[in-house]
Amino acid sequence: MNNRVCRCSMFATPTNPRFIDKVWTRGGDVYILDIEDSIAPAEKQRCRTLIRESIQKANKGGASIYVRINKPFVDADLPYAVWPGVDRIMLPKTESPAEYRRVHEIILKLEKERGIVPGTIELYPMIESCLGAVNIYETLTVAPRKLRSVGGGGGYDMAMNLGIEMFADFDQYAFPVAYVGLAAMALDIEPTGGVFVPNPSGRVDQADQATAQARAMHMAGIHHAGALHPNFIQPLVSGLSPTADEITWANKVVETYDKLAAEGESVTQFEGKVIDKYENAMAKRTLQWATDCAAKDAYKAETLKRTMALQA
Repeated sequence: MNNRVCRCSMFATPTNPRFIDKVWTRGGDVYILDIEDSIAPAEKQRCRTLIRESIQKANKGGASIYVRINKPFVDADLPYAVWPGVDRIMLPKTESPAEYRRVHEIILKLEKERGIVPGTIELYPMIESCLGAVNIYETLTVAPRKLRSVGGGGGYDMAMNLGIEMFADFDQYAFPVAYVGLAAMALDIEPTGGVFVPNPSGRVDQADQATAQARAMHMAGIHHAGALHPNFIQPLVSGLSPTADEITWANKVVETYDKLAAEGESVTQFEGKVIDKYENAMAKRTLQWATDCAAKDAYKAETLKRTMALQA
C-alpha cells in the first residue's frame, strides 16, 4: 500500500462506537484517531485505551491510520498511540524544535520496544500559532524522522492566536500557510496547503464545497486535503486524482520529449503547446501520482472486498 496517498483524511473518534465501527466503509485514504479536541477531558483516558483496537477497525477498508495526541499529555498519550499499523503521529500546537525532538525520542523508544522499524512512524508538527510557523524549518530538521508531506498555518487555533474570525471571504492565513509550505519545499517535503477557497458560512457538510476545494487544489498541484464531514470524502478523493485526459496528455508529453531529446533538441511545440524539460518533469509527476493513486485505490478495493467477505 502506498501510504503517501492522502487525498482525503478525516478525524475519527474512538469513543463513538456508531462512528468508529463504520468509518472504514466511507472510502477515505486516511483516518485520524483523535485523542485531542474531539475528546472531553474526562474521556481522554478511556479514549487512550481504545486506540489499539480502533486501528484495526478504521483500517478495514485499506485506509492509512494517523493518531492525533495532546500536546500537554505526550507522556500519557504516546504509549497508547504508537503501535504497528500507525503511519503518523500528529503533534498539535507544535511551536519549538525542542518539543518536537522530545516527542521523536519517545516514539523512537516505543518503536524499538514494539517491533516497529525505528524512525518509520512519521511525526507531524501541527502548526497552529505564529511561533510554530516561524520555527517550522528548524522544527522539521531537528530530528532524523522523514515526513512525506506537511502543511499548516490555518484553522481554529491559528485564528485564536491571530485574533481573527476563522471563516471569511478572503485569505487571512496566506502568510503562515505559505511560510510552512516554503519550508517544506526547501526540505523536499511535499507541501499540502496554500490554496484558499472561500467558505464564509462555516458549513463543513456540503459536498459542493468539497468539489470546489478539490478543483482549486488540484489545479495548484496539491494532492492532500482534510475533511470534517463524510460528505467531503468522495469529492476530495476523486477531485485530487489525475483525470483520464491529464494522464493521456502527460503520456504524450513524455513521448514527445523523449523523441526531442533523442534528436538533440530541447524544445518544441505539440498540439499548440510548448514542450520542454519543465513540461516533461510536470508530466512525469502527473504519471507518478496517477500510479500512486491507482495503487492506493486497488489496495482499498481489495481490502474492502476481503473485509466484507469475512463479515458475510
